[in-house]
Amino acid sequence: MIALVPCLILGAILGVASVEEAMRLYAGGQQAEARRMLEAIAKAEPANFDVQFRLGLVALNSQDLSTAVASLNRASQLRPGHAQVWLALAQTQRKSRNKKLAAEAAVKAESLAPNDPVMLHGLALFHSESGNWAKAADLESRYAAVASGDRDAVVRAVSFYLQAGQPKPAIELAGKALAKEKRPDLHNLLGKAYESDGQFDKTIVELQKAIQLAPREESYVFDLAYVLLLHQNFDVAIQLLESAKKIFEKSAQLELALGIARYGQRKFAEAVDAFLRSAELAPKIEQPYVFLGRIISHAEGRLGEINEKFASFARANPRNSLGHFLHAKGLIAQIGPSPSGEPIAQAERLLKKSISLNPDFWESNFELGVLLEGKKDFTAAARHLERAIQLNPRTPAPHYRLARVYDRLGNEDAAQAERVLHEKLTAEERTAIEKHAAGLKRLELVVK
Repeated sequence: MIALVPCLILGAILGVASVEEAMRLYAGGQQAEARRMLEAIAKAEPANFDVQFRLGLVALNSQDLSTAVASLNRASQLRPGHAQVWLALAQTQRKSRNKKLAAEAAVKAESLAPNDPVMLHGLALFHSESGNWAKAADLESRYAAVASGDRDAVVRAVSFYLQAGQPKPAIELAGKALAKEKRPDLHNLLGKAYESDGQFDKTIVELQKAIQLAPREESYVFDLAYVLLLHQNFDVAIQLLESAKKIFEKSAQLELALGIARYGQRKFAEAVDAFLRSAELAPKIEQPYVFLGRIISHAEGRLGEINEKFASFARANPRNSLGHFLHAKGLIAQIGPSPSGEPIAQAERLLKKSISLNPDFWESNFELGVLLEGKKDFTAAARHLERAIQLNPRTPAPHYRLARVYDRLGNEDAAQAERVLHEKLTAEERTAIEKHAAGLKRLELVVK
């Protein structure tokens, strides 16, 4: 019996050493060997907290969630006052989609180490990944107050407040940080916070300061342009973007913004130019093609060029419903008001392909309904227009088209009901646009 005690002590020493060796292997890239070693130790020493904790972390990192839960639960039973175990367990349960257990573990972790910087930061990330932005912001701001060596902590905290829709604490936190150090990222975030808080004049000042401190940061220029576009200050946005293009001449994002500004001014030819340049610079990005699709009725003389872009996008993205939809829309625009022959048949095939890839995209159903109406296939047209309305009941145009089709089918009562809906929705849309325009504030700036 006496001889057994040294053996137990020796075994414990060797066990701890083996855990350390396993973690050295893991850090050196030998993850599989490290895990096998940890599993062997855990089998031999099931009451060894360190091995259960490390095995749980290794399993979590490899997305083996069942093993992670089992090992971390065992570790929490062995040492229930260990905050990091509860944090790891919260992360594991979140990934396992056990929201209730994840939340309970996070509460336990915070209660055990409410002021520990590592735990504050880890819990902030946990809550941000869970979409609990307000809690993430509170924890990260507390972490930022004590983590002087982490310069990005305050940026994350302000960003979390903005994600939570809480601009006032974001403004306060960013303002305090800027009083200590002038940083472009914080000026940019402060500008966004002022925008969210309705302080539009201060928005412009802060966004400009970010650009002045970091003139080669493209995203800061785009953020300022975005705010100007949001307030329909198209001429000022164009002034900013044309100046910025001298630095960022290959920026698809700024070209896109310029196209939107030209479109807002109803300078359609220039808008088409900008959208085509944006598509040329970034052919994989959807937005330029989407805007070209919206502006296509104003693109006389450029339809062939635009439709070739649509066709190229569709060929490059055969599983994306948008490409087939836009290619069809381009073909219909080229065909004109009296569709017939192979081009219209091709457009019909493309729209059906788009719907098969994304049955919930209302515009594909709407365009197919309009095309079938033109072919006098009124029964099929009604079916697709009804589907478009089911997917997007607040848009007036499908109701107008469906009323016409119902008339052709001899369904007068249904046609009248659709006409009433069309008139009602059109009036509501007009009122909403006017209300939005009345609430806009013109934002002035001087581009330097």
